[in-house]
Amino acid sequence: MKIRAIDWLGGDPLLRSDWYELMKYALDKGLKNNIWTSGLPLENLETARKAVEVTEKGFISVHLDSLDPEIYKKLHGGDSKKKIKGILKGVDNVQSLGKNPEHMINCITYTKPVVNDVEKTIRFFFKEKKMRTCLTQMCLTGLAEERKDWVPNLEEIKKACDTRDKINYPDSKYSMGPMDTNKFYCGGMICVTVNGDVTPCSVIRKGFGNIHDLPLDKIVKKHKEELLFVHIRDKKNLHGHCSSCENNAICWGCRATAYYESGDICGSDPKCYKNY
Repeated sequence: MKIRAIDWLGGDPLLRSDWYELMKYALDKGLKNNIWTSGLPLENLETARKAVEVTEKGFISVHLDSLDPEIYKKLHGGDSKKKIKGILKGVDNVQSLGKNPEHMINCITYTKPVVNDVEKTIRFFFKEKKMRTCLTQMCLTGLAEERKDWVPNLEEIKKACDTRDKINYPDSKYSMGPMDTNKFYCGGMICVTVNGDVTPCSVIRKGFGNIHDLPLDKIVKKHKEELLFVHIRDKKNLHGHCSSCENNAICWGCRATAYYESGDICGSDPKCYKNY
């Protein structure tokens, strides 16, 4: 199927006892490994060394929503000061072992608690760690449905996206909107959940077959249109502003947000301020 890379998502994939064996096997098969981790396991120098080894041609993403212990505590359990220190130590470990900061990302889940703090975090990572920030939105599904009060308004989302663009991409005239992945990523990947369901996105949990029932290649062949968003590559099949947006060359809005908040996977992204 000409698959080129695997993004290892979680939870935290580095908490699996067999993560290194799996990623080494993928690397030996000629695939790139991209790791999305909390960053905490990287505090262990040997774990960091192995992560750098298996992501030789890929990237490593850590997840630090805020450098402020009080804000971090609202979003995550445990000792917030210790966790923040651990994630930053993990970043330093990885970079000391030769990982290019250009191939690293800090991921921020953008919520109400970090609205007034997000610029500080983006600037810190870009200035001190030479890393860009991946800004993602709360999608109202799963546990997030219980915290609707954490969803930022459109004005707050616009401010955060403008800040991200100004700091991380000052020479670009395009923006990827509130969800920091472009249409080429979303239209060129599929997701296999921990239960084996095959979906078009790690957030959209609407499955199109299960690898325990049918081989992956046959599922993709049968459901290619849905899994790779083939139909919306034609802008006429996008509904609302996303079809005519000035950023449509690289962005078609977040399909997961459209799906869960409007029920229309082809609809306008309700979290993108450009739609209003």
